[in-house]
Amino acid sequence: MKHMHKFVLLMTIILYPLSHYGQERIIWTSFQQLDSLLSIAPKETIIFIHTDWCSYCRKMDKEVFSKKEIYDRLNKDFYLVELDAETVEDITFDQQVWKSKTPKKNTGQYHPLALLLLTNQKMVFPSLLRYDQTFKLKSIKQKYLSPKELANFLR
Repeated sequence: MKHMHKFVLLMTIILYPLSHYGQERIIWTSFQQLDSLLSIAPKETIIFIHTDWCSYCRKMDKEVFSKKEIYDRLNKDFYLVELDAETVEDITFDQQVWKSKTPKKNTGQYHPLALLLLTNQKMVFPSLLRYDQTFKLKSIKQKYLSPKELANFLR
């Protein structure tokens, strides 16, 4: 059974990129998938924390993440996770289930995982967090980044 789990995980890692072949966009990974991916094939991670009401977050999504040179680089070199800071969904990550404190989505009511990831930071959106292959925080940007600024952040 243990070998079957490893086989399924390995096949997921191998076949996951193929399922997105030809799709010209950012390939987002869930936090639950990230745990497995980092244990099998470590690489850097970018977490994009946003809210529904954040106009600069939407602008980054439409004007920056949609640029071929940006999504090609991101998809190739990083695991990418997006997090709505105000989600009410349970999130499984790092062998824990992170539960929202509110049953209904409310502006300014942040998910515990968003609060943890932005510990000692202001709740500013968009926030981009860059982690190394061992999931140690390398850098953080808490503002709209133009394509050029994002390219510099990824260096």
